[in-house]
Formats: sequence, structure tokens, C-alpha cells
Amino acid sequence: MDQWVTAASSLLALLLYYNTLDAGFVYDDRRAILSNPDVIGHTTIRALFENDFWGTPLTDSGSHGSYRPLCVATYRLNYAFSGFKPWSYHFLNIVLHSIATALVVTTAKRLMPQHCIRVGTAVAGLSFAAHPIHTEAVASVVGRADLVACNFFLLSFLLYIEHVRLRLERQKKQCRHVIKNNIIRYQLMSNDQNFRLSCHGLVQHIMMNVRRLLKVGRAGPLKMLNACEVGNGTVKLNKCQCDNSVSDDSGELLQWCTLAGTFLFATAATLCKEPAIMVVPLCIFYDFLKDTRQGEPYSKCRWRSICALSTGGFVLLYWRLRLAGAPSAFAAADNPASRDPSILTRFYTFSYLPVFNFLLLIYPFQLSFDWSMDSIPRITTLFDIRNIYSLIFYAVISKVTWIALSNEMKKQQERKEKYFKKQNNRIKHKWNYNSKQYNRRQDCERKTIIPHKENASFKRTICPCNGCKHTLTEEHTNVCRVINNNNTVMHQSTCVCPTTVGRSKKDNSQKNVYRSPQVAMLLFTAFMSLPFVPASNILFYVGFVVAERVLYIPSVGFCFLLGLGAGTLTRNWRRYEMRSRMFMSALLITLLAMSSATMRRNLDWRDEESLFRSAIHINPPKAYGNLGSVLITQGRLAEAEVAFEKALNYRPNMADVHYNLGILHQNQRRYGEAIKSFERAIYFRPSMALAYVNLGTSLMADGRLAEAASALRAGARADGLRVRDRREHDAARVSALVQLASLHSQRGHWHKALSAYKDALQILPDSNAPIVGWTRHNVLSMASKVHMQLHQWTQAEHSILSALSLAPNHVATHLALAQIVSRNVSRSMEAEVWYKKAVTLAPDDPTVRDQFGMFLRSQRRLLESAEQLVKAARLSPTNSARATTAARALRDARRCRSAERWYARAVELNPEDAEHHSNLGAILHLNGKYVAAASSYRRALQLQPNDQITITNLKRVRKLITNQKKK
Repeated sequence: MDQWVTAASSLLALLLYYNTLDAGFVYDDRRAILSNPDVIGHTTIRALFENDFWGTPLTDSGSHGSYRPLCVATYRLNYAFSGFKPWSYHFLNIVLHSIATALVVTTAKRLMPQHCIRVGTAVAGLSFAAHPIHTEAVASVVGRADLVACNFFLLSFLLYIEHVRLRLERQKKQCRHVIKNNIIRYQLMSNDQNFRLSCHGLVQHIMMNVRRLLKVGRAGPLKMLNACEVGNGTVKLNKCQCDNSVSDDSGELLQWCTLAGTFLFATAATLCKEPAIMVVPLCIFYDFLKDTRQGEPYSKCRWRSICALSTGGFVLLYWRLRLAGAPSAFAAADNPASRDPSILTRFYTFSYLPVFNFLLLIYPFQLSFDWSMDSIPRITTLFDIRNIYSLIFYAVISKVTWIALSNEMKKQQERKEKYFKKQNNRIKHKWNYNSKQYNRRQDCERKTIIPHKENASFKRTICPCNGCKHTLTEEHTNVCRVINNNNTVMHQSTCVCPTTVGRSKKDNSQKNVYRSPQVAMLLFTAFMSLPFVPASNILFYVGFVVAERVLYIPSVGFCFLLGLGAGTLTRNWRRYEMRSRMFMSALLITLLAMSSATMRRNLDWRDEESLFRSAIHINPPKAYGNLGSVLITQGRLAEAEVAFEKALNYRPNMADVHYNLGILHQNQRRYGEAIKSFERAIYFRPSMALAYVNLGTSLMADGRLAEAASALRAGARADGLRVRDRREHDAARVSALVQLASLHSQRGHWHKALSAYKDALQILPDSNAPIVGWTRHNVLSMASKVHMQLHQWTQAEHSILSALSLAPNHVATHLALAQIVSRNVSRSMEAEVWYKKAVTLAPDDPTVRDQFGMFLRSQRRLLESAEQLVKAARLSPTNSARATTAARALRDARRCRSAERWYARAVELNPEDAEHHSNLGAILHLNGKYVAAASSYRRALQLQPNDQITITNLKRVRKLITNQKKK
């Protein structure tokens, strides 16, 4: 049954999210994956542990501060296997959600009370698989951080459950521990006692050993009469009868291994997403609820585990805070309440946000990709009705928690009193027993076990020895006889042998207390609340108001509570069968509603247009602004402009929307409106370098070159201390400098252009890693052209060589270097080498063949030049210009017949070009085909009348035709 519940829950998770395989990269996926150098592989593996989640170095002032290297590593593996195919990323997300669902079911089996295991586990697993709040985490590729963190979170918690179980089992098995203590005591006394045996005692000792051996023979080789035997003056320790699992040493090793695994999985979860570190206090809370024994060994071992795990957790927390540095900045619109000057407003609002998140878990049918800005208005007054919701929520939670804690504390107090009463009774019984005078055969009854008879426990009337409490018959142990000289009863002697204790009934106080409903409810509430604490704005402000994917781990505790409630209500289902059936029907209807809502919500995450349209009623300014950007990429410019205007009507200070509206106007050549939009964007966000770049472009297109140069210089100097995307900002600065250099080049200011390129090189990294399209190689290549304009051939060659060292397989760079070298006649052989390297790198590129052919032509190697140009013409069979060039090269190489075919090919490709007809007439003229030449000349004159060269050639052909006729 348990396996079926796990399989059904995991299968439901797979089926519900199967329709996300057709989804693409949406919203944050583009920045986290498509433009992340750590994912694409432009950085080393080490960089994964040096950069934040978005690929920005943690030491950068503009870093987001989110450190999730293990999650980024999964993206990198996805890219290595499938590139940018979205289905593979979504498929791995679905698999991770299915695994998390199986782990939720496994954890529920461990934590649910006995009467809730069947129904409660099924409800918890199925509700976790189908809950619509998980859609953002599963359908969005960026949500993988929560998926992987949840898996490691649950694995860490399950390992700690196993650690506690092993620790308690080890504490229960005290037999070997008692034996060892008794052996030590015996060895200290053996030197004095062994030699005090009387002759009668020695005979009895030998007879008892013989009798023991006979019993072992009848019982079988695997049975033992005692835990220890005495032979040859030494003590031999046999296998303990009550140890039916691993040995003591291996059990302790396994116990510490599970504790180490708990910490390792907690670390892995934290490296996937930061709130997962709360698994450490959750494990400690579980340990206090689970292990309530009052014995000193139990308490000592429990505190040892807790101290070890706490120390590891504090070290992990300190390392993570030290690594992140100062908290990252975020825009006021992302979390408006955090920037509100009123402390009461912040208190009211942040008190309400947990209530709102809990309501989303209860009713997850109004969801949004973003809850920033004013989607949840701030609570500015005490009389806001939402304060009543907060008050009721916290009152109910406090009351229920207090009742559960009170009941549990009473139970623990009763256990403590019972424990100490039991200890006092044992001590009292011991002292009364030693002072009491026993009558041999009548005074006491004793339980004993005959080893070769299973479960043979019976009472016998014996005369006890004060040492081992046995008679002087075969039940009297050998060690006690040796030490205490038990041929007579010695009430003042001390026994060193353990007695074989029969199986006793389980103590009711030692039941698994964590399976009681009160303790389960406390634990499930902690499961829901502790992982949410880092996102609650209680400890520190975060850059969002509400984020649905943050609720992925807390929803585990919520589903556990649902399972606990369902199991409790159906506990007596046989007595109240009709009520139970109605309740189960309601559960089934709820599950179906959640499943249908999840599948419908998945369709919203299929593409960006659907996603943004689904949030218009919740966050209209953000939804309309993003929707307009999507409509621009689809070419629906009129709809995009309407969307931008609606967004600005809701919130006029949105710099991104003003910028995107300016791009729209710029593409429509409405430069005046574009300039105004870019200026507004700069006004609301002065650090927006892209706005400066496009403002400069619009000013250049409008003919205002001086203003354009000023705007581009301002963009290059834009402050980027607190920008959200450092790579995009640096790319914009490089774009501004490149545009400025281009502007200076157009105006003939070559030295200023060269200075702009040098400034751009200072921004770019030393490697050739691209910054959103710009590379160091590109800028060096452009700078070399400026050097060439200044006739600085040495500097131009140095720039090209530097660019070539960054991209050794770049064909255009080889050609540029060959052109620079070929200007020096003495280095023609070196230039030919560079041309040949370019041909080797791109043998099917006609441009390379063209330039190599022209170089050979300049070297007067006409036949080789013609071969290269003919190959270029064959590589582009529809290009009439290349056909003409090949024909001209063949004619210069005295291969006129071949030249005639290529001129005819050029005419065939472009019959409306007069020059092609004129060239064909000339080669026909040269080959002696005067009639055909005259026809080509006449066709050229039809297309281009009054061309003097064609008229002259036509006259010559006619004259030659006339002379032929005369002959």
C-alpha cells in the first residue's frame, strides 16, 4: 500500500506538468540561462562558486547576492547535453518535482500518527503533487532552485530521523555495556578472589562448567547460557543475546555517518537556495519532540547530536553571510513597504504578508508571476480590515500551538515524574532487599529464562545469593561462585555477573511520542513556518513582496497538516461511515480542482504573452509593461504602444517602460518622440546606460550630432554601482563608446575615435568572453581600422594580432592581417600564408576566395588568381557580379573560351544589366564571334543608350563583319 501511494503521487506530479514540455524560456529564464556565461560555458567550473545565480561575481557591487552554484551547475549540464532546447530544462524540472513528491510521501510515513498513516500520507503526497502554488517553481526553469533545494532539504531531514532512530536503539541495547562494566570489576577482584576458593568450591566450579557445556550441546551451538564465561583465569566475552542488529562500534559509526549526511545535504540545499538552511533548526526541533527520555545517557547523547548539528549550522550560516557581504540593493518598487518611512506601516504590512501567503496555500487560484509595486497595497492605518485578518491568524496559531505545547509538556512532566519514581523505587528496593533476611527456598520468587527454551520465563522459589540472586544449583552463575565463594550464602558479597532478564512489556512512557497528533501538528507547523522565515522580511528585507516559488518548501508542511486533518477526521470511519464517505468525496473533488487549476496555470507559463496577460488584473503596470516588450518582438507595434501607455497610466515613473516606448518610436523613425521617451527614462533612472545609447542613436538620426556625442559620453560614464545586471550595464557602456567612435569616424576625428575604442577595451574583460554581444576581439578589430586610416600600420598590425590571439579561428581577422601585411611588398610571402590560413578555415566562403584571388592578381599570378575567383563564383552560383569577376580574371589569364562561358553566365543571371551584355559582346568579339558580339552590343545599347564604349565596339564589329563578307 505504501509503495502504491508513493508511485501514484509521483505519477500524478509527472502527468500534471507534462504540458510544460512545450513551454519556452520566459521571464527570468532569459537572464538566468540565455545570457548567463556560467551556463553557456564561457567561464570555468570554478566561476560557478565565485559568481551569483545570474553570473555576476559576488565581489561586484551590483551582484544580486543569491549564491546557488549547484543549481547553476544543473543548467550547465542541461546546456552541455541539449543546448538551448527548452524541453530538456522543463523535463528535468518535472523529474525533480516528482522526486520531491516521493520524498514528501516518505517523510509523511515517518511523521504521521499511527491512525493517520494511510489516509494522511496519501492526502499529503497527492496534494503536494497537485497544488497549483507549485506551478511557478516547476513550469519556470528558474524555479529549479526551489525544486533541488526541497529535495536536499527532505533528504537531510530524513537522514536526521534515521540518526535519531539509531541513537535511541543504541541506547536501548545496554546489555553489552553492562557486561563490559562487570568484566572490568571482575578483573580488579580476580587476583584476590580466585585463590581463595575452597576445595568444595573448586569441585562445584568444575561440575557447573560441565553442566553448562552439556546444556549448550543440547541447545545448539548458537545458544549461550551467559553473556560471559570464565576460563583459565580470564574472562571471555561472548556475543550478547539481546543485540540482534549491528555491533556496537558499527552502530555508532553508522549513527555518526547519518549525522554527517544530514549536514552535507543541508549544505547542498543551502547551495541551491538560501532558505533551505532552516532544515538545521527543524531537525533540532524534531529531536526535542522525538527524544523525551529523562535518563542521563539519553539526554547526553541527544545534546551531543544537537550541539554537533548546531555548530555545523552556525558555521554554514556564518560562511554564507561572509560570502554574500552586504545585502544587495533592490528597487523600491520591488518591495515598497521596506522603503516606507513609517515603522507602523512596515509593521502592519509585514505582519499581513505571512497571512497572505497562507491564504495563497489555502486558495491558490489567484496567482501572478510578480507581486511587486502596488499589487498588495501597504497597510497604512490601524483600521485597515486586513489587520483583523492578521490578528485572527496569529491568535488562532498561538492558541493551537499553546494548547499542543501545554499538553505535550504535561505528558513530559508525567513521564519525568514516573521515571524518577521508578528510579527511587529501585534504590529503595535495593536497600530493603539487602537488609532483609531471606529464607532459602521460600522467601522470593524470580523470573528467569532457560536459554535453550525460547520464551521460557517462569517463576521459581529460590534462596537468593546477594550477588547474583541465584540458588546454589545450576542457575547460580560460575563467575559469582568464583568471586563470592558461593558454597555458602554470603549476603555481603557483590555480584559481577549480569543476570538474564526476560522480555518485559514495553513501557508506555517510551512510545514514539512524535506520532501523537499534538506533536505531529507542532512539527508540521514548524515544517511550514521555519523555511518561510528568511522570506518573511522579519530578519531582513528581501527584494520581493510575495513570490509563489518561495512557498514550495513551506507547502510541504501545509500538505502534512492537510494529511493530519484528513487522517484524524477519518479515524473512526467504520463508526461514521457516511460522514467519512462525504469527507473523502470532498477530498477527491478538491484534488480534482487543484489538478485542473495546475494544468490551466501551466498554460500561462507556456509563453511570455500568456504569462503577462494572466497577471493584468493583479499587477497591471508590470504586466502591461512586459507585455508591450513581447508585442514589439512580434511586430505588433500598435498593440505594444497601447500596452506601454496603459502601464504608464498606472505608474508614470517606470523607467523601463519609457525606454521600451522610446525603442518603439525609434523603430518607427519617430525620432522626436523617441528622444522624449529616452530622456524620461534617464530622468527616472540616471544609471540606465542603454537609454543614453539609444538617445544618442536617435539624436544622430535626427542630425543633432553634437548632442548625440554628449549623450553617448554620458552613457559611457553612467554609474553602475547598484545596477541589477552588471553585464548588461557594461555592454551598454561599450555600445555607447563604440557608437561614439563611429560618430567621430564619420566626422573625421580619427584620434577621438581611437580614444573611444581604448576606453571600451578597459571595460571589457581580458578574456574574449562576450558581454551581451560585445567581445574584446570585436573592439580590437574596429580599432585596427582606425589605425589603418591614420596610416599607423604597426599599431594596426598589433591590434589585429591581439584580436587574433583571442579568436585564432576568426576568418575575417586573418584576412585583415593579410591585407595589412600585403601592403609591404617584401612581406608578400607572409601575406600569402595568412590568406591560405583563411582559406583553410573557411574553404567554402566565396569572400575569402575573392580576396585571395585579388591578392594573387596584384602579384601578377593571373592563372592562380583566376582559379580562386572561379571557385568563388561556383560557391555563389546566383551572384552575377562574381561570375563577371571570374570571367575577367580568365580573360586576363588568356583563357578566353572559359571567360566567354562565365560572361554568358552573368548575362543569364542578370539579363537586365547592360554592362554584362557589353562584356559578353567584348569576349565574343575577342573570340571572333562577330555576329553574336554585335547582337550583345545592340542589347546593351537598348538597356543603356548612348554608351560610347559600346557604340565604338559595335562599329568595330560591324566593320569586321563587312570585311568578312567582302572576302
